[in-house]
Amino acid sequence: MATVGLKNLNKAYPNGAKAVGDFSLEIADGEFIVLVGPSGCGKSTTLRMVAGLEGVSSGKVFIDGKDVTSAAPKDRDIAMVFQNYALYPQMTVYRNMAFGLTLKREDPEAVHEKVMRAAEILGLLHQLNKTPAQLSGGQRQRVAVGRAIVRNPKVFLFDEPLSNLDAKLRGQMRHEIKLLHKMLKATMIYVTHDQVEAMTLADRIVVMNNGIVQQVGAPMELYKRPANLFVAGFIGLPPMNFFDAALTENGAVKTEFFEIELSAADAELLRGSAGREIVLGIRPEDAELGAQTDFTVDIRENLGQTTLLHGRIGEGKKAVFKLAGWREYKPGDRLKIDFKPEKLHFFDKATEKSCR
Repeated sequence: MATVGLKNLNKAYPNGAKAVGDFSLEIADGEFIVLVGPSGCGKSTTLRMVAGLEGVSSGKVFIDGKDVTSAAPKDRDIAMVFQNYALYPQMTVYRNMAFGLTLKREDPEAVHEKVMRAAEILGLLHQLNKTPAQLSGGQRQRVAVGRAIVRNPKVFLFDEPLSNLDAKLRGQMRHEIKLLHKMLKATMIYVTHDQVEAMTLADRIVVMNNGIVQQVGAPMELYKRPANLFVAGFIGLPPMNFFDAALTENGAVKTEFFEIELSAADAELLRGSAGREIVLGIRPEDAELGAQTDFTVDIRENLGQTTLLHGRIGEGKKAVFKLAGWREYKPGDRLKIDFKPEKLHFFDKATEKSCR
């Protein structure tokens, strides 16, 4: 497999629009990297620059230490799996998987061995004589992945490969891709807008917004220590609740609706910041039934092991909280919520950066 180095990548279009700005990242051999962010954030453009399908305005792309910035896609030793499968409808599964190797005039016996190995890995041995029209969406995506495997590339690239599948199939394919990575020990770069895919697949996640990298880190690092308001609001489901707040002289954080005494660690971290205006972040799962803050239920979503309560704090501040178990609250019910002081997040109001 291979390392990948991206040095100060920029992509700007003739109309002046900038898709990617100063993107730099070192990817280790065998690492699984996920680029995640909202639609239009530049993640697919970045992937296409790695693949050579999109020109680079400035910056460099290295694969295994070799500068491939100007190399054609076929000369980069990569394989790409697309969102729409990109299968030849008239060809069988076998021929679709073998097609790239056949074009390169590889030995037919070697091609057959590679196709059969990939088909076995992906559970496609009984589908090899079928055409794509005879397959389910999940099976078609397996064929697309198999076509990449047989090439034995240095780097696998995935561009939102599961977005056309239903929820159950997405879960199954996530599991299969994770197992595939473990088996092949391959370097993989994966693009998605789905944070569940990012959190479950990645060794490291790259969060992007408006073409700019917001934070790079392991999934739990981003969840526990988001670098700024954008990452805090993007990573986590449901999203984090935010409140305008100020730090008090007696070691507390005060909002319009409630006041929370800081944990000893946070009090030490924020010592001398009394009066500072901040944004307080509270994840829905870091609340519990208590005695402090009034909350009015608007919508209840029972998910089996947990219940989501969407509602209002005070006269109209919208918030959502996640409670353990099946709860029978009704719209209009009023209850008291407490927050876990050791789980609070603090962001500078002016810069939107974390105060940690």
